[in-house]
Amino acid sequence: MDHEPKRITFFLPHFPEGGQEQVTLLLMTGLAERGHHVELLLERREGAYLARVPVMIPVRELQRRSRWSGYRRFLPGWPREAFRHLRGALGLGPRSIPLHRLIGLIDYLESSRPDILISAHDRAPILALWAAAIARHRVATMIVEHSLFSYNLAAARSGSRSYAIMQQRRALMRRLYPDADALVAVSQAAAIDLADCLALPRDTVQTIYNPVVSASLSTRAQEPVHDSWFAHDAPPVILAAARLAPEKALNILIDAFSRLLSEGHNIHLAILGEGPEREGLNRQIAELALDSRVRMPGWVDNPYAWMRHSALFVSSSAFEGLSNTLIEAMACGCPVVSSDCPGGPREILDDGAFGRLVPVGDAAALAEAMAHTLASPPSPERLRTRAADFSVEHSVDTYEAKIQRICTELRP
Repeated sequence: MDHEPKRITFFLPHFPEGGQEQVTLLLMTGLAERGHHVELLLERREGAYLARVPVMIPVRELQRRSRWSGYRRFLPGWPREAFRHLRGALGLGPRSIPLHRLIGLIDYLESSRPDILISAHDRAPILALWAAAIARHRVATMIVEHSLFSYNLAAARSGSRSYAIMQQRRALMRRLYPDADALVAVSQAAAIDLADCLALPRDTVQTIYNPVVSASLSTRAQEPVHDSWFAHDAPPVILAAARLAPEKALNILIDAFSRLLSEGHNIHLAILGEGPEREGLNRQIAELALDSRVRMPGWVDNPYAWMRHSALFVSSSAFEGLSNTLIEAMACGCPVVSSDCPGGPREILDDGAFGRLVPVGDAAALAEAMAHTLASPPSPERLRTRAADFSVEHSVDTYEAKIQRICTELRP
């Protein structure tokens, strides 16, 4: 197999704090350290994680182009979609894509000439596949699915506009994704979900687990946490780390925590993260009179130190693509409990061998599992050994082999 360094471009909408961005950062860095020329291309050059991108990885933003100038490129390859977009531009219907961004991406592919374009999240993969099909430079495409699309689609039903957008996106995915050179999902459950949503054979989507556990994670986990909650004689801390969003079901965790307090447990709960549910969760905490027992400090610079010093890590999600935070907590030697939600937790915990799994939305069962794990925690070394199966090195090995293979097959 060809092992020459490749020109690899990662294309995302932007680069905020989040699990997907952390995974992308680790993967980009790992590939760059192996001699590949890696670039990060964004629709909008914004996001807190930009500060973490190593200097060896250039960060670019799509150059804005006139939407009207794009039709001469768009019409020959995608006439039906071009006319639909034109109707939207004239105010006669919805627009499915930002055409000026598509033309900017085509310009980038033709001027920078990467070997492969790797894209994930939102509409970025659709733009990537359209641009790759139109550009005069032949580029391989890899689409990575980090979540369960069917559950995101179902969650959008509450809003008619968002649901219509998601339905249109699914239609475009069914039309475009079969043309990708590689379809990757971050768990077996996500791979099955994506294949089923797109009506594709299940072996069409390959599972590659995220790069999660690195040497730097272990090093940073050893740092102290300068917080009174982690003083020597302080009550045990139960920890969660997630975007404060409905699918994370943090209200269930708070309810379960309240049940433990009512049973006489002397404990604290810390929830790391930010998101749209902060106000509602704060209201729940106040109604349950938990203000002195529950804290939500937002994103912290080093969550791994919090994980190492906590007595228990809990994921209460309604669904997950993989659940990087479960793996990170285990890598820090922290016992874990998770909802048995669709997605990766059951795969990570090997059907419950490395942590209790409880039914989604069942606060009583979650409280019981938390109490049991606090009373009989597993060996930290056993947890670290399991987490090592999700190492950065192994994931980068798998991605690199896949990239080399499809780039070789792409050659005329």
